[in-house]
Amino acid sequence: MILTDYHIHTQYSWDSKLEIDDVIAKAISLNNDIIAITEHLDLLPWEVNAHGIFSLRQYSAHIDDLKAQHPRLRIIKGVEIGDYHLTKDYALAMLEDYPMEMILGAVHFLSDRTNIASPRLKPISKEQIIDYYKLHLQLVSTCEMDILAHLGVYKRHYQQPPDESFAMPIIKDILQVIIQKGIALEINFSPFRKAYACSIPENWMIDLYRDLGGNLFSIGGDCHHIDHFHDFRHLLPEWINDLELTTNNLLLLPD
Repeated sequence: MILTDYHIHTQYSWDSKLEIDDVIAKAISLNNDIIAITEHLDLLPWEVNAHGIFSLRQYSAHIDDLKAQHPRLRIIKGVEIGDYHLTKDYALAMLEDYPMEMILGAVHFLSDRTNIASPRLKPISKEQIIDYYKLHLQLVSTCEMDILAHLGVYKRHYQQPPDESFAMPIIKDILQVIIQKGIALEINFSPFRKAYACSIPENWMIDLYRDLGGNLFSIGGDCHHIDHFHDFRHLLPEWINDLELTTNNLLLLPD
């Protein structure tokens, strides 16, 4: 089984406490094969106003230097584009001079600007859940990416799984689109650090994806702190072991 983490945020992400050199050292000590650094590229106006935009030039050069220093560890240069479907032209223009090896697409805001990636005092409504998945369908249908990140992220601060049966047709459409376009489905382990204590998507959505013919995955710790890196390894459920992630079904990019 390939040891990897394809979702890591370091000092170039506004919300991360993780130093990039520290995660490289830890990955090497744990005998990782591949890691992807995937900094937040959040370009909605209110996000830029609050947090600014990190230097793609500096970030790109830093990753290139690390690749040269550590040839035995495959280091992938990537970004997580938040709400990509709303910022596509701007994002692509920014990346034209600093191309990335991996792009994660994500939805962080609902149409009413509710931030569903942050802790909330109460669950979102049925109508908001429908909106959440419709935005994902728009995301995967209109944007090119390598990985669909943390599908179901709004649930990671919940105490228990909500009823999503009414959203099943939209969820199925999302999965069919990513299968058709060759977009990997991320198995995100950040909820294990929260109250939800389960990966997202959950087992039932993974099963649906596989039943529809999907077989392209990525593993993401969604790390923002050095203690997050591989903190989920002892929590891997049996179905992950059954996947036997190899070059046959783990997203790999050309060298």
